Parts: sequence; C-alpha cells; structure tokens
Amino acid sequence: MITLADIREHAMALPDVVEKPHFRLPGFRVADKLLAHLERGDAHAIVCVGQAEAEEAAADQPDVYEEVWRNGRIFVGLRVDLAKVTEGRMRELIEHAWRHRAPKRLVAEYDAR
Repeated sequence: MITLADIREHAMALPDVVEKPHFRLPGFRVADKLLAHLERGDAHAIVCVGQAEAEEAAADQPDVYEEVWRNGRIFVGLRVDLAKVTEGRMRELIEHAWRHRAPKRLVAEYDAR
C-alpha cells in the first residue's frame, strides 16, 4: 500500500514542491497550485492530472481510479486507491500532476537537466 511517506518522497523530489495542508489533510503544491493530496482515512489520494488522463485511467481500471468532479461540473482530478496502485504508477501520476500544474518555465528547466 502506498503511504503518505511514499507520496511525500515522490512529490518533494520534484522542483519547487511544498507540503501544505489542504482542508487539514496532507497536500502538495507547486506555484501554490495543488498537485496531490490525501483524503481522510489515508486510503485514497487525489492527483491533479489532466482530465483526459483521468478519464482514461478510470475507464481502464475503475477499481483503482475514479474521476473527481466538484458539483458535477468542475473537474478536480483522479482519485487513486492507495492499496491497489503500484508505487511506480503513483510516482508517474504525481509527476504528471506536477507537469500539469507547474509553470512551463519550471517544467522546461526540469526537462533540460
């Protein structure tokens, strides 16, 4: 099972990520934009990947992933079952969320390394 420590390790390895609570739950941000956070109970995390990626993941593995919408109209991200996702896939999702939320300049600098 993926833990908060695993998520923290993956998120904090990316440039300019800070840990900041999201509604009193552990969250990670870049440029003050949320990229991932845990849900109450630590069984699920929300990662802020693009809508197309979330839709595809939820369609391919509905037992692991679920699209998250606020008020049924505003796309939020992808809910991940931390007991069912692999560590490699979670790392990939966190990086995708970072790329989705980070300033383009920061992504370009990261890719140039």
